[in-house]
Amino acid sequence: MNPRLSIIIPTYNERENIKTLLGRIFGVLMNAGIDGEVVVVDDNSPDGTGVLLDGFIKDYSLSLSKGNQSLQVLHRAGKLGLSSAALEGFAAAKGDVLAVMDADFSHPPEKLPEMFRLIQDGAADMVIGSRYIPGGKIIGWGWYRKLLSWGATLLSRPFTKVHDTMTGYFMVRRSCIADDMANGVFNPRGFKILLEILVKGKCKNVKEVPIVFVNRTAGKSKNGPREIFAYVKNLWGYLRQ
Repeated sequence: MNPRLSIIIPTYNERENIKTLLGRIFGVLMNAGIDGEVVVVDDNSPDGTGVLLDGFIKDYSLSLSKGNQSLQVLHRAGKLGLSSAALEGFAAAKGDVLAVMDADFSHPPEKLPEMFRLIQDGAADMVIGSRYIPGGKIIGWGWYRKLLSWGATLLSRPFTKVHDTMTGYFMVRRSCIADDMANGVFNPRGFKILLEILVKGKCKNVKEVPIVFVNRTAGKSKNGPREIFAYVKNLWGYLRQ
């Protein structure tokens, strides 16, 4: 099977979420008639996320293939970060269109067909699921989380006109980033590969679609002080280019 869409999902301790999320994703893709692939990149999760996924492949690979869907799992040695996980997923993926989303249900899989069609129809090279355009919103965050996200997005404005660089939910045409990936152009620190692609990539036509972002109900957020510091270092690096 040659998937048209590959969805990269970095995981670390997402055992509580991942099977249900995969069911939703594959259901959405099959209903939309999209031949899809999910690439889960697991950072040696102590909770056994990777082992669970290996069992999922054994149990469901045949039924997935009948629906023109597939799943592969990349096992990494340790907690190496979301951005590098996305890049490894891109390298292993087979689709002409690549997507990145979180494993905690914060990003609605139901938006995948809309985002995919915009790229397939030539209306966009990249599509971003945005919380900060009309129709988008955040559910379940307190004022402090909202302030941090808004501030980080504001800091990125000198580099891009995109309204939500911190969303983590996006889709991109492979041809727009293939050369840069091969040449090692992308080297982000921390957890936000999207901004790196926006600043250094060759995607000329970028569109945003509204999403309703729902705060995770299981597991723990991966965005701690270390990731925020790395993000600021990224911005400083862009200024010095």
